[in-house]
Amino acid sequence: MSEQPAPYIASGLVAMVPVANIERSASFYAHLGFAIGNRVPQSGTMHWAWLYMPGFPDWRRGPNLMLTRSDCPIEHAVSRPLYYLYVANLPALHNRLTAAGLQPGAIHYPDYLPKGECAIEDPEGNRLMLAQSDTDTP
Repeated sequence: MSEQPAPYIASGLVAMVPVANIERSASFYAHLGFAIGNRVPQSGTMHWAWLYMPGFPDWRRGPNLMLTRSDCPIEHAVSRPLYYLYVANLPALHNRLTAAGLQPGAIHYPDYLPKGECAIEDPEGNRLMLAQSDTDTP
């Protein structure tokens, strides 16, 4: 008897990143192509925001990120998440970020990502790895 594949349990996974200043963080993520799709409250200082990639054919299947305001100190030394963002043209994005004064790290070419990756931190100290998309990556 052959096993039947399990039904999908989840339809997606979206990181929710705690930040002290949503407006500042959303401005940083705009350099990576994200835009605010929803926010709470609808006006005034944000307490939560949903970021999405407007140019993606189906925003629900594209890159998404939630930002939530944290009143607690964010201790990255204790538990520092690492986010990978796969991009269509890493060298061009690297140049654009550098021109904007955002200081991405040098592009490295490790065995597990031979097309390249580089690191950058958002204004809250969250580390992002920007990786060149390829046939065997998202």
